[in-house]
Amino acid sequence: MRLRTYLVGLAVIASSVIAVNPVEAQSKNGWYRAGCDNEGNCQYYKKIGGSWPFIKYNANSQGGMVTLEADCQQWRERYLGDHSSGKSPWHDVMPGSVGETGMEIVCR
Repeated sequence: MRLRTYLVGLAVIASSVIAVNPVEAQSKNGWYRAGCDNEGNCQYYKKIGGSWPFIKYNANSQGGMVTLEADCQQWRERYLGDHSSGKSPWHDVMPGSVGETGMEIVCR
């Protein structure tokens, strides 16, 4: 009985670890899934250029695609092409957000 309880607990922990790491999944065309909401709408990220620490990337979701720039050293991002200067102000990435997962994708 103890062994069975241990094995069930181990299976739960192993499945949790597998589900927590969405960064590893990549499609053949270079898009990485960063996360999905409860309705099944997912957000995908793809590097398109730049050099460390400034990486340009596309974010694609049900709402459409936007181009952003990541500052991988300061852990912040900004939109490109949305303002008169062509770039929005920098904003910090929130811990635990899909944006943070996106930063992990484009900054590695």
